[in-house]
Amino acid sequence: MTIVEFLTSYWHFDAVPVFLAVALIAFQLITNKNGSKHKNRVFFLGVATMLLVTISPLAYLGMGYLFSAHMVESIVLLLVVPSMLLNGLNEKVGEAIHQSWFGKVGDRLFSVPVAWMIGVGTMYFWHIPAVFEAMKMSHLLHEVHLLSLLVGGLIFKWPVFSPVEWKKLSPMQSAIYLFIACVGCTVLGIFIAFGPADVFTPFFHGGNAAIWSMVRNGWGISSVVDQQAAGLIMWVPACMIYITNVLTVLSAYLNSPYVEAEEI
Repeated sequence: MTIVEFLTSYWHFDAVPVFLAVALIAFQLITNKNGSKHKNRVFFLGVATMLLVTISPLAYLGMGYLFSAHMVESIVLLLVVPSMLLNGLNEKVGEAIHQSWFGKVGDRLFSVPVAWMIGVGTMYFWHIPAVFEAMKMSHLLHEVHLLSLLVGGLIFKWPVFSPVEWKKLSPMQSAIYLFIACVGCTVLGIFIAFGPADVFTPFFHGGNAAIWSMVRNGWGISSVVDQQAAGLIMWVPACMIYITNVLTVLSAYLNSPYVEAEEI
């Protein structure tokens, strides 16, 4: 099997992410109907990214063949997509959430300690070997896993990218918040990369011999290499995402009218 054949033949049209994408698009069109076109572009790019990692050949590999592909999908859902969705929200949406019945729950759910523990804890929870095994053996748990990463990521990123300005952490607080989370991801990545061989990879039981041949013989990815790659992906690229978020927050702050007024 060639890479081109694989990329054109193994799209996995999962009903849950497709339904969620439609719901998110409808929500944005209603809540930002006459709002910023830039926000719409950012939000819809987030939705497209979510679909790309959940129904593309990458998702197919992540379900049954490569732990490293699964890790890419998880990191994008937890760290990348939520930032895009939150940056694309209309500020009035955040105000409406706060004033609704959900406001009281949200005040606690989106509080800094709780949001941080949910964001980092979600990734740790799904990579407890016993939990990971159960998730790989159950389609229902796999769907729960995907949704929990997205929801956990939205809660985690809320204190940094909330559409409600007064709910945001200050730039320096955001930097510390994200840096500590980066350390948490680093620890998990090191554990996976340098942990006992085949802790996670035995739970990948894809039945297509042509794909296994492509992965093992064509790409030269053994189960040990796959686990090490997954750990390194959690360790390095994930932390680069955190660092990018920190730089984005600090850059926005330094270019804000408030800072310019202070300098004057």
